[in-house]
Amino acid sequence: MTINMNLYVRYVIELLMTVPAAVIAILPIYYCRRVFTHYVFGLLSVLLVTTVFGGAAVCTIWNLPSNVIIFPTMLIMFLAYDFCFELAVSKKLFCFANAVMLCGFSTTYTTFLTAPLELENTEKVYTISSGLICLGVALAVAGIFAHMLVVKFPQLLENEALDTMWKVFDIAPVTASAGVIWMNPVSASNVMTGRLRPICIVVLLAIPTVAMFLYQMFWWLAKKMTESAELQQSYDLLRMEEKQFQVTYRHLMDLKEMRHDFRQHLLIISEYIETGQIEKLKEYIAPLVQSVEKKPIQRCENQAVNAIISHYDTLASEQNVRVLWGVHLDENLPVSEADICRVIGNLLENAIHAVSGLYESDRFVDLRAGMIEEDTLAIHIANPYKGSIPLDKEGLPIIQNKNHGIGLRSVKSAAEKYNGEVIILTKHQKFEVDVIMHTKPQK
Repeated sequence: MTINMNLYVRYVIELLMTVPAAVIAILPIYYCRRVFTHYVFGLLSVLLVTTVFGGAAVCTIWNLPSNVIIFPTMLIMFLAYDFCFELAVSKKLFCFANAVMLCGFSTTYTTFLTAPLELENTEKVYTISSGLICLGVALAVAGIFAHMLVVKFPQLLENEALDTMWKVFDIAPVTASAGVIWMNPVSASNVMTGRLRPICIVVLLAIPTVAMFLYQMFWWLAKKMTESAELQQSYDLLRMEEKQFQVTYRHLMDLKEMRHDFRQHLLIISEYIETGQIEKLKEYIAPLVQSVEKKPIQRCENQAVNAIISHYDTLASEQNVRVLWGVHLDENLPVSEADICRVIGNLLENAIHAVSGLYESDRFVDLRAGMIEEDTLAIHIANPYKGSIPLDKEGLPIIQNKNHGIGLRSVKSAAEKYNGEVIILTKHQKFEVDVIMHTKPQK
């Protein structure tokens, strides 16, 4: 069977639109691939080459519009996309639909833009010049959105505060994708009717403009939510420190009062001993002993860390969780107290929550923290767990429900701030986290 090469080239150029679409879809989530890089690009290459060159051959032989190939390919591409990248489906759908929307806009806009060139075209595919213009428009749109895709989209996807909202956010790009595909004119002659073409050329520019504005606002609001959460965390830490200070202050006042009354207590105790009134002596010293025992918890020298430890120690006691403390941190630390408290707080909250549903004999948490070298801070926490905890390619738990693994990305972020790392092990029903934070840049 002879293939019309001119027509075949036109279909190849038109189907090459799947390449910028794939790039736009992959850029925001490339960091969270679950398979090796060469596997991603290998699978992508096979799909794109098959779609472009194989699809062009099919369309040329049977005189079909390229959409007959593109629409089924979109489904296959999404399945491969879902397989290769470790992320919530709603987030992947958002990025994929955004790619379809931007490339769909490029195709629709090109149809209006090149309508005069297509008036004599009787085939179901762009002419070579129109196809190249369409590719150019798609690449220009990808370039305009590049910073948003590479920098701001990943920040949005990593923002834990937005995790429950992505199913709603998906509506916008999915609806916009359907809209721009539906708006694509059937023929160039329809576009040339009256003033429709110049009006649409101007009005259609609102689609990427509005999308860019909405994405920018979305990113800005997410950033403000993160800053607000960090401020709230700092405020909570200050409240914990204040509470611990009040406990310490009351203890000191009790000691001061006891020292003031110490001589009087000795005289009374001596009198009871001399007169042999042992029972009255016991009754007298009982409240004194009790007041001495009510001393604040002092797990380490650093007051900020001690405050957050005291908070979670109380929380653990309320849930009958035993915590083995081994925290050795001085008052002056070479890293930010706020970052250390964020790490320890998140680790303790996760661990206490994890063991609270176990049998009481298994409700324990082991926390160790200290400087292992002059410029290296190490934090280790371990607790038993039930069931299974699968880890993603970054070594973090795959979130299966809203209460599982929350905060570990925050811990990882804090560790990376100090050129450190987070190592998670799940063996023999024991969940262990090691956090390393370097106070000096590592070579």
